Amino acid sequence: MSSLPWRRAALAAACGVLPLSQVCADELVAQVVITANRAPRAASDVVADVTVIDAPTIARSAATSLPELLQRHGGVEIGGTGGPGQPAAVFLRGTNANHVVVLIDGVRINSATAGTNALEHLPLAQIDRIEVLRGPASSLYGADALGGVIQIFTKGGPGLQARASVGSDRLRDVAAGGGGRLGSTEWSLQAGAQDVRAFSATNAANTFSFNDDRDPYRHRHAGARLRHGWAEGHSVGVQLLASDAVTHFDGGAGSDDLNRQRISSVALDSRNRLAPGWDSTLRLARGSDHLDTEGAFPSRFTTDQDQLTWQHDLKALGIDWVGGLEWRRERVGGDTAYSQTSRRIASLFGGAATQSGAHSVEGSLRLDRNSTFGSHGTGRAGYAFDLTPAWRLAASAGTAFRAPSFNDLYFPLSFGFSGNPQLGPERARGGELAVRFAQRATAASLTLFTQRIRDLIAVDPTFSTVINVNRAQIDGATLAARHAVGSWRLHGELTRQDARDVDTGLRLVRRARVHGRAGMSAAAGPWELGVDLAGAGARFDNAANTPGSRMGGYVLADVFARWTLQPGLAVSGRVRNALDKAYELAQGYNTAPRQFVLSVDYAAR
Repeated sequence: MSSLPWRRAALAAACGVLPLSQVCADELVAQVVITANRAPRAASDVVADVTVIDAPTIARSAATSLPELLQRHGGVEIGGTGGPGQPAAVFLRGTNANHVVVLIDGVRINSATAGTNALEHLPLAQIDRIEVLRGPASSLYGADALGGVIQIFTKGGPGLQARASVGSDRLRDVAAGGGGRLGSTEWSLQAGAQDVRAFSATNAANTFSFNDDRDPYRHRHAGARLRHGWAEGHSVGVQLLASDAVTHFDGGAGSDDLNRQRISSVALDSRNRLAPGWDSTLRLARGSDHLDTEGAFPSRFTTDQDQLTWQHDLKALGIDWVGGLEWRRERVGGDTAYSQTSRRIASLFGGAATQSGAHSVEGSLRLDRNSTFGSHGTGRAGYAFDLTPAWRLAASAGTAFRAPSFNDLYFPLSFGFSGNPQLGPERARGGELAVRFAQRATAASLTLFTQRIRDLIAVDPTFSTVINVNRAQIDGATLAARHAVGSWRLHGELTRQDARDVDTGLRLVRRARVHGRAGMSAAAGPWELGVDLAGAGARFDNAANTPGSRMGGYVLADVFARWTLQPGLAVSGRVRNALDKAYELAQGYNTAPRQFVLSVDYAAR
């Protein structure tokens, strides 16, 4: 006898009180997760720990940046060096900001020089849904997936959508998109613009670069999709996304400093059904991150990643198989004289997943050969058992690694410091044990996780280069629950973790022992009212954990209301940081005070 589908129960709890019942019905039908196994799979069968942030959640959040959305709905910690458009970091399960792979429709877009992801410039207006996979995932996605994977799926399909927002600091945010079908050809276009006269990124505690002025942010973005079905089960398509941002920042008193950053991805693919139950996808793509800095310290860094993937999805013997080949070339440029400007990664991967009665099993293996440091293999295995139709136990374990960035390896000698071409990859082993409950309008889970990372890259004692020296241990537990009763909907998630340097016993920089989120809302006719909470405990801003680097804990409260005038047309308002809490994400950098945003949304099919 099959168990109650877990994703269906969780969605039922989320949707039980929403006034737009058709939205919930659509979600209940689409019970599919892609990122957990690198192929579409019924969410009720997935063993891995995955959070899905869907389109209605994104719309109701009134968030103006991806890091803000992830903090309130993705169960992550964030760090930041100022307001809108300033560099932001996402810490997934206590790992570093460069320990997460970010994909846009399967395409990598990170900077190969810094090794980080410019999440602050990815346009929410073009995102249809986000899947956050927690835990070691290099066996499916290669280097850097120590903490997990954040995959962004952009909008497409027929219909028209538009949003206009105004808010504090002269926020102006508009976006529109639409699509249609002509015969066997589908198309869609998206575009938008955001301008905000943001507050100063720094404060007087930043003695090096403080400049008491406003730091405006301007963002323009566009996207397009085109797919043509030339035979039954066969199609070709192209997807494009371009994000262009100009961010003013503080490089010192009296200086006029700004970053011009362009993030883009383009992919051509052919999807072919080779036989019943056997699908092939061949994708050629490029992900780019180009950054130009003007002001006191001008610079230019560029990354272009050419990516070729040939993946096969096969259903046979009651098992979902996935396997394929990947080739990626990272090329860097700009005004920095790196001794090496490109490297190649060739990969072979395979995985299998199956569900039979009360048992679910999944596993994956991958071999990556990097032209810089040679071959590295990773693996992952997971198992789940349904104790009853409402209770499930799940366990998994895996390995992962991070490739050193071009800055780590080849940064030229400057002020007595340079990169180290002898660096090896950072390596990790991790596992988790979870118990999950889902029944009617209630869903809850407790997940215990652990991860040990060795060969962490750190500055050497002479402050002249970087070396593989540190070890980190991360142990923690996440308790999550969701419940709907009458017209009320409640949800919460709390993580308790110990993320520390094994050699010193000190806590990792900007990682709290406790962080979480919670919220409640009520629906009454066309109205929905609610409050969202997000917070974290005390953190340290340096590796030495000195008393002066301690940043206090905080809880932020957002109050929101949404009024549905008619199907497809709604007005929403949100007061962010409604209690005007003063808090820090990085010392010397400002965070937003109480702010408001008012939005109008329109959608037509």
